[in-house]
Amino acid sequence: MELRKIAGGCPDDDCPTVYLSDRGTVVFQGNAVTCGIKLGAGEQAVELPLAVVREALPKLSEAVECR
Repeated sequence: MELRKIAGGCPDDDCPTVYLSDRGTVVFQGNAVTCGIKLGAGEQAVELPLAVVREALPKLSEAVECR
């Protein structure tokens, strides 16, 4: 899978980031969330700052329009 960074990120790549994959999916990097959520086998939940999500939204809309 190839990933393209579309929002967030920092020089060390160790902070919340949103990626668009070559498979037409979105990958989120963030802090793990475990309390209050029942997850299925193999699933993980991550938390992202709202600013990172807002930064990603226009880029995701463009990606969908190009498909």
